[in-house]
Amino acid sequence: MASPANLTDLSASTTKNQATSASTRPMQAVLTLSTLFFLARFTGLLQRQIISALLPTAATEAYSVAFGLPDLLNYMVAGGAISLTFIPIFTKFWNRGREAEAWRFFSTLASVVGAALAVLTALMILWTPQLLLLLFPGLIEPEKSETYQLAIQMTRIILPAQLFFYLGGLLVGVLNTFKRFGATGWTSALNNLVAIVVGISFLPFFGPVGFAWGILLGAFCGNFMLPLLAAQRAPRAQRPRFTVRFSLADPAVRRFIALTLPIIFGVSLPVVDQFIVRYFASSLPLGTLTFLENANRLMIAAQGVLGQAAAVAAFPYLAGESASGDYRAFSEFLRSGLRRLLFVALPVSTLLLLWAAPITRLLYGYGQFNNPEKLRETALYFALYSIGIFAWVGQGLVARGFYALGDTRTPTIIGSALTLFFFIPLCAFMAHFNGAAGLAFATTIGAAIYFLSVLILLDKKLSKSPYKSPLGLDKIGGTLLRTGAACSLMGLAGVLSLHLMFGIVANNKVGDLELIAWSGAVAIFVFSASATRFEIAEWSWLRSKILRRRRA
Repeated sequence: MASPANLTDLSASTTKNQATSASTRPMQAVLTLSTLFFLARFTGLLQRQIISALLPTAATEAYSVAFGLPDLLNYMVAGGAISLTFIPIFTKFWNRGREAEAWRFFSTLASVVGAALAVLTALMILWTPQLLLLLFPGLIEPEKSETYQLAIQMTRIILPAQLFFYLGGLLVGVLNTFKRFGATGWTSALNNLVAIVVGISFLPFFGPVGFAWGILLGAFCGNFMLPLLAAQRAPRAQRPRFTVRFSLADPAVRRFIALTLPIIFGVSLPVVDQFIVRYFASSLPLGTLTFLENANRLMIAAQGVLGQAAAVAAFPYLAGESASGDYRAFSEFLRSGLRRLLFVALPVSTLLLLWAAPITRLLYGYGQFNNPEKLRETALYFALYSIGIFAWVGQGLVARGFYALGDTRTPTIIGSALTLFFFIPLCAFMAHFNGAAGLAFATTIGAAIYFLSVLILLDKKLSKSPYKSPLGLDKIGGTLLRTGAACSLMGLAGVLSLHLMFGIVANNKVGDLELIAWSGAVAIFVFSASATRFEIAEWSWLRSKILRRRRA
């Protein structure tokens, strides 16, 4: 679903032209968002690359630690899920012609949660030293005292950025409701670019802390001002109308709270996995957290381009189908989108496994990070994270299926149970015996189990009344198995091609590019041949789209 057209067929009674039009809209949205998310991930990697090259290990470790409390604050107000709980309610008001109620709902959320965020931010700034030790107990060690003190300064600067993230997230939710996806992709890219420019400019005057100021100003410009300006340029009826409101008695606000509380009080794996990894990594040798963060950023770049674009673009359509009661179209939309998304994600994951070492050297092999041991460790963790890309992108889309149906409890409950009774013990065990590599692989295992769990539960939910529109796990499973088999052959061919090239290419950046090009060409050829031989439906669909574009 990275660039799909015709994501779903409408009901049999719908005309062919209507079906084509409806299916083209989500396709165009995904294409737009995929491009913009690629830009966002690229600038994010560039930012991480610059920081790793310019700052010593203690400072890069402090920079990684400095996001712990801001991320916790975002989690406490369910900031990351604000559009998931906001869009269904706002959409329902709008589709029923109750625009005034929709804007009152918007204003109340901005006022109430914004005020709560301001208070929580002030308290966290006051108690930063104590709270950091709760999240990162390993910072108490004497050899990490420099990292600890620097992290305190950076954290206090970054914390207020969460207010801009939250208010900007509400505005993006409004824009997404009206299928205006442009600002959604540009926000992170502008944030990263501002953070880079400010960080480098402030470095001579403030040292490593300058990059924290970059994060704060980037959040203001990219995540708040950009969607605000985009919203003001929308058609008049779609421009946000804000008034200060603190009415918690509003039924819509109560509904929002009921949907959001499970997310806030749950400890679902997709939300807290990095909190747990950081907790255990803080007790490992200095630099380990930086290696894990750099590796995770590489994986998230691919995951974001594939899964985030698809899930964000799909959610308003899922919410619309749910609001209209067309559950057959809802199920078909989700099933076809998921199959195509998995078909793309699995070979991408295989390629990243093959390319882990050369990609890491190309992106991070500069300045103070250009050290064989640092690069080797980061590449290993990147490979282990990359195995789970299919699960991360899949769960993102499946979870939005639950949210579009107004059910935030089920994915949160299953995710919380998995975290408490499986993931945390697994991380403790793996960190003790396998160090940071164990933590990276534990994350992949947890993601795969969570994805399969929510997929099965959503299918059961849709099979029952009033939906009676099962997802069709046999078709999704068939895509997984056939694509997995093709990827196995692809990976084997790629490994053999790399071994043939190791003694031929130069040991430098040009050699790394040659390794990527050669192994990629061989692997993609074998995957294409295997997908054709195994008669994978998604491969036929993709080829037809490519041929159609060439003819056009």
